[in-house]
Amino acid sequence: MTRILAIAALALGLAAPAGAQDALGDKLAESRLRGCLLAGASGTGQTQLEAAVIQTRAYCGAQIGRVQALRIAAATRGLSGNDAQAAKTRAIRDLNTEIAQAVANFTGLTP
Repeated sequence: MTRILAIAALALGLAAPAGAQDALGDKLAESRLRGCLLAGASGTGQTQLEAAVIQTRAYCGAQIGRVQALRIAAATRGLSGNDAQAAKTRAIRDLNTEIAQAVANFTGLTP
């Protein structure tokens, strides 16, 4: 029985290329973050955009961390030194901007 399960697991592993699974995982992480931002922003009850962003970021910390790690890995692939650090900084800044814009859109609040 164990042997049959091992063969089935191996077959499933070979059925889809690893890159396809990674791409699916990346899309899923992005989708989960978007859903969390929607849920978090909808329930903040804040009247100031900055407070809503802070509260939503706290609510979605795990998803933000996962997406941030994926984006940093993609941005710094093949880079080293100052170039890698600059790419990392840009990726984090871009994600933070996207999060603030999403919260603003979901809450209707403006800066």
